[in-house]
Amino acid sequence: MAVECMKPASKPSVHDPARGAGRRSARGEAARRRLKEAATRVLDRVGFHQMRVKDVTDEAGVAAGLFYHYFKDLRELVDELLDEHIAGFEAVEAIERDVSKGDWFNRLRAHYEICVRVHAEHPGIMRCIAQFSADDPDFRERWKRSFDRRLHLLIDVFPYVFPKCSLNKAEVELLVHGLGGVGKELMSEYYIDRDPRLRAVELSQAEMAEWLAALLYRGLFARNPPAGQLRYASRILEITRE
Repeated sequence: MAVECMKPASKPSVHDPARGAGRRSARGEAARRRLKEAATRVLDRVGFHQMRVKDVTDEAGVAAGLFYHYFKDLRELVDELLDEHIAGFEAVEAIERDVSKGDWFNRLRAHYEICVRVHAEHPGIMRCIAQFSADDPDFRERWKRSFDRRLHLLIDVFPYVFPKCSLNKAEVELLVHGLGGVGKELMSEYYIDRDPRLRAVELSQAEMAEWLAALLYRGLFARNPPAGQLRYASRILEITRE
């Protein structure tokens, strides 16, 4: 859903960020974090293929040689960064911490909130995910597995949410994959490409997340979300045809 951005990974990722963590000192861990934060800021300005090690070390304010003390190359650093963000998308318990059981609108909104936040605050990360998905079959499979796991949060409970539905499992999977793309292109064009036609509508992160959640809710349940739960997207309730 975009539920791109709804179970934690059961297989190892392309890069294991926990590798060797037990051997790292607190000082070393702080240095690694500083380099990763710097790389995130650089990626927000330029694409991965334009980024250089010097860009990262200059941004971090450290000597160039320090980079190679902690990372083999830029790809290793960025793999670790992307895995951290993917893990954040998969952290269902944390995302849904404040959502009551059966509250589907707020559940959808909670997942959109993290997707919108990463797109808005770290567009370079999402651009990099798209680049790696296009260039690297292993990473593409990692991202696809993550997306599929999140979609299965809905697919697996579909028969219980819609007990009268006659769709078989394959048809449900097809339907949920179709609905799961709601907002995907919009977030990319709004936050990464910064399309001026779309940016003419100024939305806060909370507003964007609620609009997308309301659209998906309507597509899934064929009705409006509860009016009392809407803070920003109440005008969507007006989109009806007599």
